[in-house]
Parts: sequence; C-alpha cells; structure tokens
Amino acid sequence: MVNKIAVIGSGLMGAGIAYVSAWNGFTVTMVDIKQEFIDKGMERLRTDVMTGIDKGKITMTEAEGLMSRLSATVDLEDAVKDADLVIEAIFENMDVKKEVFAKVDDAAPAHAILATNTSSLSIDELATATKRPDKFIGMHYFSPVPAMKLLELVIGEKTSEETIAAAESVGTTQGKKTVIAKNSPGFIVNRLLMPVMRESILMLERGEATKEEIDNAMLQVGKAPAGPFTLGDFVGLDIAYNAMSTLYREIGDCFKPPDTLKNLVESGDIGMKSKKGFYSYGPDVVEPEAPKGADPNWIVQRLNIPGVREAMILVDQDIANKEDIDMAMKLGASWPKGPFEMANEFGLDMIREFLTKLEAEAGSCYSLPKYLG
Repeated sequence: MVNKIAVIGSGLMGAGIAYVSAWNGFTVTMVDIKQEFIDKGMERLRTDVMTGIDKGKITMTEAEGLMSRLSATVDLEDAVKDADLVIEAIFENMDVKKEVFAKVDDAAPAHAILATNTSSLSIDELATATKRPDKFIGMHYFSPVPAMKLLELVIGEKTSEETIAAAESVGTTQGKKTVIAKNSPGFIVNRLLMPVMRESILMLERGEATKEEIDNAMLQVGKAPAGPFTLGDFVGLDIAYNAMSTLYREIGDCFKPPDTLKNLVESGDIGMKSKKGFYSYGPDVVEPEAPKGADPNWIVQRLNIPGVREAMILVDQDIANKEDIDMAMKLGASWPKGPFEMANEFGLDMIREFLTKLEAEAGSCYSLPKYLG
C-alpha cells in the first residue's frame, strides 16, 4: 500500500508528479540537490494551485489540504527514509540516475518501490544500481503532468507482479490511464513518434513536399492536432534528436536522425524556446517555401504507415498489446486515432502493398512485420 511518495527532482516533471500525487491524497516529499531548485519547484507548484483556484477547479480548502501534504528538502536520505514509493524525475543521464538510485536503495525502507520517469533509458540497466530489481519499475509521465492523462508503466525483466499492481494503483489514484510496456528502446510513445518525425524530415530533404504542405496535410487530412514540424518545434528539436539518437543507438539505422535535424540542433535552432527551429518565431519571419504540389492523402499515408508498422513490431515482439498501444498514442502523443485503428481504416492489404512498394524503393526499414504475415 503506497501512502508516502518521495519525488526526486523539482523541475517541470518532478513538480508536476508531486502536484498530482499530493492533490490525490498522497503525502509527498520533493527533493533536489540545491535549495534554489527546491524554491523554484515549490513556486511552480504554488502557481499551479493558484491557477486551479482562479479557474474554480480547486477550493481554497482543497488547496490548503494539497499544500499540507507537500514538503521539500535537499536531504535525499531524509526524503526517502520512510517512503513507500520513490519516483526519480531528473535529467536523462544513465550514470547520474544510477548514482542516485544506489543512494536511494541504501536509504529507502526494504518495502519501498523505486520508479524512474525516464522516457528512453533502459529500466533493466537502471535497476542494476539497486539490490531490489523486483521492486524497480518505469513510471513515465507526460508533460504537463497535471493535464496529460497517460502513464506508461515500463516493466523490467525482474519487476514483480506486486510492483506492477502497486504502480498501476498509484497511477489510477493520480487520475492517469496506465498502459504497460516491456522494457525496450523508446517504450511505446517515443518508439512510434520518432518514425513519423523522421519520415517527415526525409520527405522534406528529398524535395517531395514543403514543411507547410506536410504540416497542413497532417492537420487537415490526418486530423492531427499539429503537424510534425510544428510539433517538433514546440516540444524542442533537441529532445526529438536525443530520443531519435537513443533509438538509433539501440535499434539501428532505421532511426538514424536526418542531417537536417542534426544541423538545426548543433546550430542551437531547437524550436520555439530558441525562437527558431523548422520555423522562425522571432521578428524575422521566413517566407513559406513554394508548394511542391504533393498529394496530402499520400503525405498522410507516407508518414503514418511507418508508425503503424512500428506498432505492429511492438506486438510481434510482445512489448505491448494493441489496446495499450492505441491508448498510449492517443493520450500521450495526441494522435486522433491509434495505429491499429488507423490500420483498420487503411486495410491490412493496402498497408502490405504500400510497404512492399516502399521496401523495393527505400530498403529494409520498410519490410513487412510478422503481424502482416
């Protein structure tokens, strides 16, 4: 039974996890390495609470209850000493995370579950830093945590059923929809998002369509909330590049980041936060490229079918089931339809034919998954 949660990291993700935990009745201690980080995190939490009050979503009494369940410290050992669940939400660095988990493992009670909010690192490797791999699990939240409904539970080779059940229960209490994925590169959401982003950039590099044509096709025909270039700029091209690079390292050439993405990141043009990415957001607005006359229906098929193919591979490899994959992509990536819902609309024969033609033109990255027979 989880009552007390320690959250390591007071940045955007850590503060968000602390907020949804305290709001839903858990006693929460947030910990970070510097008091100034703690102060910023607590200020972020207070702002979220005040916004909730202003919008009429939280009463003053509820806000006071929430804040009374929250504390913060720079003392890691003290933060985890009586925790039932420890959720790590620091930056994506394997060595640093392992160092933190080794300390947590020594200081946390024997019954405590240890969880990581990593979006891409191996759960099994992180678990080796502890003496309790059966109590180690991935709990991957999505930003902004209070608004996003998805929680990816990532299961390591030694994660016990009791640990999975406890993490599911916590996620449900936090108001999240949980999906389960076995430990694998990119889990569900990043594993499927990256082929779509990569294909859109390759399409641009080959001169098959402009950025505007691709984004507009995905908006108007694909019914996506944003096109891949707009979305990439919004999320941050550095984040997309790091996620794609991890998949490239773990899976191979089919996830190699295109040169255009690499060059933008290396030049510091990482999207909205730097005022320039694929598009410009400062005073120097760049004129849109002349249209290439690409068929928007073909663009949507050309971008979505590699994502559908990757979803089929996850099922082939027994990493996740169809229902969880569809829910993950709708809730975690705001896809209007899950990949298997898309597959039903396209028809398996059409996908088989489309991929067979693509493989002949572009190679084995488009080979037929076992799912298609």
